[in-house]
Amino acid sequence: MTDPPPLGAPYCHKRTTRAIAGRSRSHAVRSRRISGMRCPACRTENRPGVRFCEECGATLDVLCPACGAGVPTGKKFCGACGAPLAAAVPPAPAVASPRFESPRAYTPAHLAARILKDRAALSGERKQVSVLFADVSGFTSISERLDPEEVHALINRAFELMLAEIHRYEGTVNQFLGDGLMALFGAPIAHEDHAQRAAHAALAMQQTLSRYRDELQATRAIDFRVRLGLNTGLVVVGAIGDNLRMDYTAVGDTTNTAARMQQLAEPGAIVVAEASQKLIAPYFATRALGAVPVKGKSQPVAAYELLKALEGVTRLDARAARGLSPFVGRDDALETLARAWAQVRSGRGQAVFVLGDAGIGKSRLLFEFRRRIGDTVTWIEGDCISFGQSIPFLPIVQMLKRNFGIEDHDSEERIVARVHHGVAFLGEEAASVEALLRYLLAVDPGDPAVAALDPVQRRARVVTAIHRLTATGSRRRPIVLVVEDAHWIDGASEDFLKSLTENLPGMAVLLIVTYRPVYAQPFGDRTYYWRIGLQPVDEGAATHIVRATLGVAELPRELAVTIAGKAEGNPFFLEEIGRTLEETGAVRVENGRLVLAQAASTITVPETVQDVIAARLDRLADSQKRTVQTASVIGREFALALLKRVSDLQEQLEQSLSELKRIELIYQKGGFGELEYVFKHALTQDVAYASLLQSERRRLHALIGAAIEEVYAGRLEERTEELVYHFTRGEVWDKVVRHARVAAERAAALCVDDKAVEFYEIALEALRQAAETPETARAGIDLRLAMRAPLWRAGRLDPLYERFREAEDLATRHGVAEVLDTIYAYLVQYHWAKGNPDEALTYGRRCLERAAARDDLGLAVTGHYYLSRTYQTVGRHREAVGEAEALLSLLAGREHERFGLSGLPFSGACALAAFSLAELGDTTGALAMIERGRAAVDAAGHQYSAAVIDVNHAFVLARAGRLEEAVRIGESVVATCQEKKFAGQFMLGACALAHAYAALGRGREAAALAGAAIERQDTAQAFSDRAWMHSTKALGHVAAGELDEAARDVARGLEFAERHRERGWEAWTRYVAGLIAERRGDRAGAARDVDEAQEIAEELGMRPLLERCRAALAKLG
Repeated sequence: MTDPPPLGAPYCHKRTTRAIAGRSRSHAVRSRRISGMRCPACRTENRPGVRFCEECGATLDVLCPACGAGVPTGKKFCGACGAPLAAAVPPAPAVASPRFESPRAYTPAHLAARILKDRAALSGERKQVSVLFADVSGFTSISERLDPEEVHALINRAFELMLAEIHRYEGTVNQFLGDGLMALFGAPIAHEDHAQRAAHAALAMQQTLSRYRDELQATRAIDFRVRLGLNTGLVVVGAIGDNLRMDYTAVGDTTNTAARMQQLAEPGAIVVAEASQKLIAPYFATRALGAVPVKGKSQPVAAYELLKALEGVTRLDARAARGLSPFVGRDDALETLARAWAQVRSGRGQAVFVLGDAGIGKSRLLFEFRRRIGDTVTWIEGDCISFGQSIPFLPIVQMLKRNFGIEDHDSEERIVARVHHGVAFLGEEAASVEALLRYLLAVDPGDPAVAALDPVQRRARVVTAIHRLTATGSRRRPIVLVVEDAHWIDGASEDFLKSLTENLPGMAVLLIVTYRPVYAQPFGDRTYYWRIGLQPVDEGAATHIVRATLGVAELPRELAVTIAGKAEGNPFFLEEIGRTLEETGAVRVENGRLVLAQAASTITVPETVQDVIAARLDRLADSQKRTVQTASVIGREFALALLKRVSDLQEQLEQSLSELKRIELIYQKGGFGELEYVFKHALTQDVAYASLLQSERRRLHALIGAAIEEVYAGRLEERTEELVYHFTRGEVWDKVVRHARVAAERAAALCVDDKAVEFYEIALEALRQAAETPETARAGIDLRLAMRAPLWRAGRLDPLYERFREAEDLATRHGVAEVLDTIYAYLVQYHWAKGNPDEALTYGRRCLERAAARDDLGLAVTGHYYLSRTYQTVGRHREAVGEAEALLSLLAGREHERFGLSGLPFSGACALAAFSLAELGDTTGALAMIERGRAAVDAAGHQYSAAVIDVNHAFVLARAGRLEEAVRIGESVVATCQEKKFAGQFMLGACALAHAYAALGRGREAAALAGAAIERQDTAQAFSDRAWMHSTKALGHVAAGELDEAARDVARGLEFAERHRERGWEAWTRYVAGLIAERRGDRAGAARDVDEAQEIAEELGMRPLLERCRAALAKLG
């Protein structure tokens, strides 16, 4: 055998994939010889002169004689071009044969059978399709020149030619429209390569119609050309009737855009929209035409002229053109191939069967293996294609062509010469083998006896001839024969492979066959067989692939987790998701880092991936597909008990599940208890779910929610999140409110604050779906007030303020006076955090007054707590301790209650007292308060409250100079606060830890940590204690010798201290300013700053600072 080029030349039918689209308008024949009018709505023939259809009542239009636009009867001028309409003529009825009135009449039997078999499963689905419009150019002038019967014959012949090409690629023509047609690919017959099929069909139509035009030009001087337009998008499939006509509704402007592409095309040309071009680009040559406006779209659509199919382009070639991702996670598979190859080089033929899902990397594995073994081998590939199962010997013919170096455009003479040369090494057998192979390649065999053979006899001799060619060739040089995608293999090729595998041991041939799990390979078992089952790559390899696809060194953790969850180690899915993120602007690169432009959870499944999965689902039996779709609404994992409650396939359900397990779409979960299943791929669930109409999804979600309430009635708390999910999507709003509130309260109790807020917001949104009544208003108030703790802990002050303002408005409108006191309590908290101490103190005192009047302990707790916190912030530490001690007295015996606050107020009061006692110089009293608070926290087991105690403990130790202890406790609590998203405590803990770092000489770490606290507070738009954060950051810079940076932070700290009247932090900041001046050699300036700090410290009783100031002044002299 001769050696082909690296990829060889493809068989003429190798077209990988195609798609056909449709058209939305009709150019009816305009002929003065025909005066009747066909209704555009119901297609009933009406009497001449009527203005409305006599069957359905629709308005009948006439056509403008100048531009051909449709115009309502009775108008004097054309609204499109302004021409007078005196000469306007009614649109003529379509001239096509009655054969084209019903799809049943013109659809081939094998396609009709597939459509009718699956029509129930398809009805009411959302499908990704490609729509092809075809329209005869200048048909009006043609029809005016010819007799109606001639027009009839001419258009019928054109339709027959177009139909043949559409059906060859398994597209369907839903209807003929006057002088054109609309065809669909991807529905009702699903194909993962619908766009490529449409493009191939369009090119085939262009070619065959070109020959028809030449014929008409020569015989009748008629210039017959057709414009073709193609677009890809969503449609909703409706009912499919016995006549095969499919109702559908375009989602968005799928068909409108296809029609616009057809209008844009020059006569005889094909124009495709960008959505189709992206899918076919690797396999076809196109020419950009620029962006064009499309009715109903806000932005122009990029259009391309389709020129030709590119020869020999495989799926792997297409991916390689965009850059191959790293080859990872396949060392074992590659080693298996190498071991089999070692046997072949010793003269012992081997067969390797490579099994794996679409996109798992079968072709890439062979690509890498070929690179590994080099050029010392004859490597010949044959590809089975999705529309090639009716083409006998398709992959075998491909192999022969590639072996002989035959190109698609070669003449018959050149093919004969190449075959003759290619078999010459066979000697005496060459002539007989040559004749049989030439017959198989559809050229003159050169021996009449071959054509005269009985078909069965001839097929057997063809197989024998190929065996001889292979066996003899392998004695000259080892051969690798590759058959890709055997799940699409034709019967003749499969029989050939069966016979080849039986004779392999005597040849130096490595046969490699790849296929998907749906294929039950019929080759049996032999000792010289090897099997490779490709599994998903692991998380590390998956991340490596996505990073390489996006061209970045690191991925945000949220994005990495989301992609891993969707693609689940499938390399093709990983690459496509990565590219889609980039193309849609969902991610962008800033300073070498990848930044999410939208939430990772909103990432959608790329169309290329959807098509692969949707095609597989559509090949399932009706009951199996309905089972998958229903299960997809339940979730990635689904219990049999639930599925039985909501499925309408009771008798067929378990049989369907067994088959779905066999073909590995789902797995049965292990363990004991109730029977559960899980989708093998999360994307399978996504695509199955997306195929359902929204109305059907709503119905199923509502049923599933009700089923969960029944099946798990005794333990609903474990299922609240599921119930919220299903009832929200099922729009059962009262149940959404009930279960979302339970879920929020559970999350808040565990300090999972982001989830708590999320569920509270879901409950509020559900409440908004109902009319406002006193009952719904009260529920809305309660929900908003309950958001206080989780929003506060998360540092989200402004959203919290908005929710309380809404609650105040509802309370005022509906006379719920007691709620106003709770709102006042919140306003203390809010104004303290925003750095408004006067307002905070005012509302705090108001709370105490209202609490005394109403004997409301909860209101008194809030008042005392935030009066203490505000006094502490402004440096009035004696008063802060007094309010904290008053609160501790109130809470005697109730140490473990929260009273609506984020943490336990008892342990919180101990922490406040400890902080202020430390600032007053009473370290012993401060540590005693810490221990008192810790005892309460340990008994209650409340995480947030424990963090509050640890933050203040670290602060007290740092102030006391016990720096190593402060660092140990501080590092632990800061890590906890980051993990649990305790925003406020993170800021305070970071400052306490940074103070200890700076004192230990770890200046840069101190500055970075204090800087992180400032950034977090900026995010929350809070300002309390900001002067402390800046002074601590400045201390870090001083310790690192970065005096200019330290001076900038001191200036910012003083600005905040003065603006927010934080006298205590002003004192500390002025002390740091003195340190900076002293380091710069400005002793006078240093003395002035420290003296001012000492004055404030003396006024406020801040003994630790006072002692530092006195020591500094003594040193300065």
